[in-house]
Order: sequence, then structure tokens, then C-alpha cells
Amino acid sequence: MVKKSYTIKGFDCANCAAKSEAHLNKDPRIEKANIDFARDRLDIVYVDEVMSIEDIKNKIKEVEEDELTIVNIGEEVSDYKIFDKHFWILLSRIAFVVVVIILSFTAFRDDSYFWVNFALYLLATVVIAYDIFYRVIKTIIHKENPLDEYLLIVIATVGAFIIASIEKETHVFLEAIMVATLFQIGQVIEGIATNKSKEAIMKAVDLRVEYANLIKNEGVEKVKPEDLKVDDEVLVTTGEYIPIDGVVMKGRAFVDTSSLTGEFVPVAVGVEQEVYSGCLIKEGTLTVKASKEYSNSTVSKIMDLIGESQENKSKADKFVSKFARWYTPSIFIISILVGIIGGAITNDWIAWILLALKMLVVACPCAIVISIPLAYFSGIGLAGKNGIVIKGSNYLDELVGLKKLFTDKTGTLTHGSFSVVKKVAIGISEEQLMEYLCAVESHSIHPIGRAICLNYLDGHEHIQIDEFIEKAGLGVQGEYQSHKLLAGNKRLLEDSQIVVPDVKEDGTIVYLAVDGKYSGYVVVSDEIKEDAYEMVKLLNKNNIDVTLLTGDKEENAKIFCQKLGISSYQSELLPEDKILYINKEIGGKGKVAFLGDGINDAASIKRADVGFAMGGVGSDIAVDSADIVLMTDKPSKVYDAYKIAKITRNVAIFNIAFALFIKLGVEVAAFVTNLVGVPEVIPMWLAVLADTGLTVLLVVNSLLILHRKINR
Repeated sequence: MVKKSYTIKGFDCANCAAKSEAHLNKDPRIEKANIDFARDRLDIVYVDEVMSIEDIKNKIKEVEEDELTIVNIGEEVSDYKIFDKHFWILLSRIAFVVVVIILSFTAFRDDSYFWVNFALYLLATVVIAYDIFYRVIKTIIHKENPLDEYLLIVIATVGAFIIASIEKETHVFLEAIMVATLFQIGQVIEGIATNKSKEAIMKAVDLRVEYANLIKNEGVEKVKPEDLKVDDEVLVTTGEYIPIDGVVMKGRAFVDTSSLTGEFVPVAVGVEQEVYSGCLIKEGTLTVKASKEYSNSTVSKIMDLIGESQENKSKADKFVSKFARWYTPSIFIISILVGIIGGAITNDWIAWILLALKMLVVACPCAIVISIPLAYFSGIGLAGKNGIVIKGSNYLDELVGLKKLFTDKTGTLTHGSFSVVKKVAIGISEEQLMEYLCAVESHSIHPIGRAICLNYLDGHEHIQIDEFIEKAGLGVQGEYQSHKLLAGNKRLLEDSQIVVPDVKEDGTIVYLAVDGKYSGYVVVSDEIKEDAYEMVKLLNKNNIDVTLLTGDKEENAKIFCQKLGISSYQSELLPEDKILYINKEIGGKGKVAFLGDGINDAASIKRADVGFAMGGVGSDIAVDSADIVLMTDKPSKVYDAYKIAKITRNVAIFNIAFALFIKLGVEVAAFVTNLVGVPEVIPMWLAVLADTGLTVLLVVNSLLILHRKINR
């Protein structure tokens, strides 16, 4: 099987996208097709051979008449155009309707002109609504579910037209034509609001760079970032975005990293420092050597994650999908029953059938079906603007119910920049202690091991060592100059039957054994991040319990938690021990999150309900393992993600509740006015506004999430 992703633009509404998706899934060449209306994305898993874009378009055209643009994901697509040919054609059709209405109310007002008005209104109805009728007929021909807003409008228009003909009431003709006309106008306004909202969201999170200044022997050439290769050198000047991840070869500049991290204070960078694609040069000029291809760059990975985020749908998204399936048919049946029962009881068939038609028009679910996915996509966009990458809208739901955060210590709540603050040698000199420790730690990837070597060798070289083994959560071992070395925590040495005395120090202790004999220790200290205090304070304020899970010894963990105000801790843990504590909490009353640096705690990050990885800029492991990636080293971004989740959920719930309230209110008002004999109080055009007008309002409300501030 082969999976392909496309950008697809041009759908008028979410129902059109859903109908096209259902039709694609009937094709034997397709295993699964998914159209995400909110982010203009089409994902297809093919059984075998990949279909051409033209074949996909033709397949969709069997059930959908919208003018679609489909390109491979990543290719450029022109922005949504308001004043295209379809707009001008629709405008001319509306103008024709207006002329007919003016003629009806001026030249042909007399009752003797009824059949002239009938002919004029029939012609106007055909002109304004022929495409609506065509859609419905085409759907029925292809045996798709016809119960959508187009069928409801067709029934309402035809029903009103028939009633006007029977009753010979010219004003009911006007009702019929107003339904179709207002629906068409509403579709245009809805399309503008929806597409502009989607464009605004994508622009807010789109970090892609348009060009790169490739340095060649003969000068500088503008190329696409996708064309750059590893070791190519590019020139980036003031006001330009860095097009590729790389290392500075020449120059010095102040770099704005806010597009990645949400931090707006420019950072000074110079020769031999790493820089990342998507960052803006505020002042200065850099020559950057590419260290990765564009497809593997930070920007590319982030955009892929945001692009794929809607594959993991929120509970509200899933509710909307189910809701749309039963809501429209249910309202359709209820409206028919209201018309039949009301007409039979009162014998006023015309008034009750008109009421049923109004109920059908009000019932269109577009306001909910469109605005809810947009709300969650806006939430992901707001997170992106604040340096937080959320891999799926479902994680926003999980965060709302967050009750417990497990957190790693080293490199997560501390800077991870260790230094040796004390040396105690037993039976050997301090010089030998450091030589042996550095020899065995020089091949370690752990921050503590690196700190020991940095202190001794200035971090520039490896010492030859044989039979090196690194034991996660314990330490390292190896053979150096015919000596068997063990370096790590107390448990590592005791597992080898080496007696280690109790030592109390404020910091992390690394013990050394040489040839099976205890030979001393060093104390390595790390500094707490100021922002860690902020995270603990904010989470405690929101009744979210913070628990430290660390491999450090108990005395250090206790002191550390007292400083930060963390309520509980578990110390001297191996990576697998941390998972045991997470497992105990999962499935309880609230959701469980884990915060780590994405290197040593990948398993714990994956196991939690929500896994946070720190410092995602340039970190492949963090991006791969976590559900949510914090692009900075600030732990308090966990609170920001939690707050964004609550904002998004509240807007989604409001949109659903408000839409149902307005629709139900109009339905009840129309029913009551019919009962008391004044049905004209709720005209047909008001029913149309309760659908299309409400949709536009809620789409705008969803978009406003993108402009919300995270208050602390």
C-alpha cells in the first residue's frame, strides 16, 4: 500500500468534502481516503497503483461540482480568490432576480398578472438555483446520501413555489426565491470567511522560507530551499529568513527565533554556532553551511507535524462527524411529521407545510460542522505561535483533563550544564581519579558524563577505551590501560559486589571503582532553571499535581523538590521504573502527562496520556517521541499548552451550544407563531440567516482563537 497526501482547495462546505470523501472510498483502487476540510488536506492510502491528480479530480466531479485545486503536498497553491469568474456569474444571477422582484412589485402588481409573475419567478428560480438542483440530482444518480443542505434548500424552494401556485399568493413566490438567493449569497460569504480563516491560520504557523541565496564561485544565486544540499553555503542578510539548518561559517548577527520558539528577544549568533531554518535575521549577515537537507530541517518537520495534526481528531471533531450523520436525517423526519400532524389537526395545510420548510432550512448543520474543526486547528495555530508544536487536536482534549504531571529533572527542570564541584580520591591521586573517570565517561552521551570530560579535557577529544558499556540509569563501564573501570551511582558498584560508603553531598555523586575496588567519587552540580519555579507555581494554582521522577539519590531529590515547591518525588529510578509510576496513575480520574528532554525519557514520554518533550529545536528525538514539543527550554510552556487547550475546548463547546440554541430557538419560535396564527413573524429568509449567518459568525469566533493571549 502507498500513502499520498495532497493539498485540496475549493470546497464550498464541509458536507461537500465529506460527500467527496465517501465517494473516493468506494473506488476499488483506494484503501482509505480522508479529506480534512479545515486544513485543505487530502490523504489517500492506495491499494496498489497511485492515481493521477486528474483521475482524482474526475472521480470527485462525479458527485461534486465545486471547482477544485489539487496539488501534491508541499507544492504552492494560490490563495483564495474572492472575485473570480464564479463570483461575477453569481452576481449577475442575483441581479436578474432583483430585476424580477422589482418588475413584480411595480409593473405586475395587479392580481390579473398572477401567471406573468409565476413565469417570471419560475425563470428567476431556475436562474438562481439551477446549480443547487443539479448537485442534488447528481448525488442521487451516484447513489450517495442526498440528505444535505442542498436537498433541504431544494425542498424548501420547490415546496414554497408549489404553495404559492396553489394559493395564488405572489408574496410566497418571493419567499421561495429568497430562500435560494439568500442561500447562494450565504454560501459566498461563508466561503470567504472559511477560506480566509484557514489562510490566516496557515500563515500564522507557516515557517517555510521562499528562497535561499546559494553561494557559488561566480556569485550568489537565488534557489528554492528544497534544492539545497548538505554542505552548500548560503548568504543570509538583515530582514531575510534562514532557509536551512546549518552552522555559521562567517559573520555575526542578531537572530529572531520567535517563529520557532515564541521568544521575541533576538539571540546573538556567530561562527561555529548552529542556526535553524525559519529564523529571521534582525541585524547582521551570516554565511551558513547546510547541515541537513531541507526535508529534514526543523521547519520542514514542524510543518509536517502541523499538517498531520488533524489525523488525530479531537472528541469534539468526532462528535461533529457523528452529529452530522444523524442530525440532518432526524430534522428531516421531524419536519415532515410537524407538517403532516399540524396540517391534519388544524386543517391549515399551507401554514404547517411552510413551517416544515422553514424547519428544514434552519436545520442545516454547517455552522457546527465547519466551525468546530476550525476551532481546534486555530488552537494548534495559537500553540505554534507560542513555540509549542501539538501533534494532534486530540491532545488538546487530553490536556483539558490534566491532573498530574510527572517530570524528569536533569535537562528538564535544570539547565543540564553540570560542573564538577568536589573530588574525593581513595587510594589514588585526584589526577588519576579524573583521568579514569574521564576515560570511561568520554564515550557516554549523558550530560553528567560530558560534564566530567569537559572539566578534564576541555571537551575536545576521546580517550581510547575497550569494552565500553553504558547502562541506562546506572552508569558506564569499560577497560582503560588494562584497568577495569566502573563509574556511576552507588547501585552500579553494589551490583558488582563493591562496598561503597554512605556519602552525603548536595549534588549528583559519580562513584568510581578500579579493578573491582572503590576508588572515590566526584560531586557534579546542576543549576535549576528560573522558569521551573514558574511552571510549578502555575500548575499548582490550577490543581495539577507535579511529581518528580529522577535517577538522582533521595537526598538530592528531596532538597530539589523543597526548593521548587514540588509536592512529591521518586528517586534513584531507572527509565523503566519511571514507566511503572506512570502506569499506576493512567486510567484514574484525570489525565497524566510526562515532561522530559526527549533523549533519556523517550519511553516515559510515549507512555503518558500526553508526552511533552523539551527543547525541540534541532532535536530529532524530541520531535519523534513526544505528543507535544516545547520548542524552548522553558518548562512553563506546559502551562501555556494547558491554557490553550482550555481556550480551544471552551470555544468549541460554545460554538456547539450557541448553534443549537439559535437553531432550536428559531424552530420553536416558528412553531409557536404557527400555533397562534401569525406564521409571518418568522419568514423564510430569517430561517436562511439562522443557517448561513450563524455559520459565518461561528467561523469568525473560531478564528479569533488565533489572536488570544495566554494570561498567567
